[in-house]
Amino acid sequence: MTGKLIASVAVSALLSSLAWIILQLNHLLGVLLFISAVIVPPLVFRNYYSKRPLRLAPFLIISLILMLLLMPPPVTGPNVEFGLYFATGCWGRKADTWPLGGGELTYSCNKTVAYSTILVSGVAWKSSGVRLPVLGRYVTLYEPREKADNAYSEAAKRVESEGYLGIVENYVSDSDIMRDALFARDGECVYLAETRILGGGLAVISARGPCRGVKGFALRWHDDYLWNASEPPTFVRYRFNWSSNGSVRVGKLDLSDWPGEWVRNTYKAIEIELKGTGYVKLMEGKSGDCRWSLWTRGGESHYVALKGKEILVLSGKTTEVKNSAEKLSPCGLRNGREVRGTTPEEVLNAVIAELNGSLVLKPAGEPALWSLAGKEFLTSVGEKNVSVNLLVYGIRGQCDYARYLLDASDGETTSICLERRGYFVAVAVKGEAKNVQFVLSSIKQPKRT
Repeated sequence: MTGKLIASVAVSALLSSLAWIILQLNHLLGVLLFISAVIVPPLVFRNYYSKRPLRLAPFLIISLILMLLLMPPPVTGPNVEFGLYFATGCWGRKADTWPLGGGELTYSCNKTVAYSTILVSGVAWKSSGVRLPVLGRYVTLYEPREKADNAYSEAAKRVESEGYLGIVENYVSDSDIMRDALFARDGECVYLAETRILGGGLAVISARGPCRGVKGFALRWHDDYLWNASEPPTFVRYRFNWSSNGSVRVGKLDLSDWPGEWVRNTYKAIEIELKGTGYVKLMEGKSGDCRWSLWTRGGESHYVALKGKEILVLSGKTTEVKNSAEKLSPCGLRNGREVRGTTPEEVLNAVIAELNGSLVLKPAGEPALWSLAGKEFLTSVGEKNVSVNLLVYGIRGQCDYARYLLDASDGETTSICLERRGYFVAVAVKGEAKNVQFVLSSIKQPKRT
């Protein structure tokens, strides 16, 4: 018979969970469900409770306690107002919002970016959603996608009607951005983006003004991590115990006080940094709690091994590093397999061949900006020469930072970032807007989904 008490409590808990969800959408229905959570179970099991009325007391006590325990955690994240502020840098409507129309929330202001003043505006719509009981996870039930789509399309039409030329779509690499485009006219640019924002909502963002400022605003989310780095920063920032074994440097990092996941993430971070500094993976292996990899660049190599919570690094000439790994590393080269990673130079040559299918590229020297591999070219569009810089990087962040430096430096350079064979290639085109548009439109890019 105790089973029916448990079953009635379970039904009450289920109704309470549903009540907490409905309460966020409709206050009255939520309250009614809370009431039903303590009325419906005794009615369903009325034969049981009619014979044992004293069991109603523990049922009510347990049900009310569970009702409180199932309450979703309080909201601690940002709201849509903050989300639009974060996306625009504006708080309130302080300037013209052209080319945007209206929205549930509208912000606009003047901002100084890349030594130029631009006008930034944004309109937003809040999504409908609920927070799940206990977990507090936010689940979106409705996104105002149609409103945002229409606002973006109408804004793009207004921009084009004023004589602006669409130079490039998918200008910014951001998973929250659903679509974006850059327009230009006589040294002035307009950037439009339809994006998800913090707080659970959709927004359409606009920036217009001098091109260097508009591009700088669009590409503002960047950092200089691994920029112009020749060796992994982790080797310096973390407390490796370095010593020498002949001509091979030996580094040991004891992370016994760290959680296992942090240790594994540190090993992964070293591999990312090796790739970002131009090293190419030659071999890797895994055996039990051992994992290791061998990286090379111009005859120099790094062997990185993780066993338990200790990371071992061997650095030196490739042959000597391999020999030392067999002797000094608890992982050795066990279960090793060749990876044959692509080099930055091979990626550069592949992109050159790809572009030569639609453009005629004439070598013009080495690019001034740092990269793992790069070339500068000239190509003819009509009677005008256009400069094309190809710069290969190991991680997305390096490519984004390079684009910011290039595009925000003057008003004539526009770049995109291509992902090719695990590397990221900045393609920077400098020239008149219509010629830049012609060159960039000839490059295949994956469409956003």
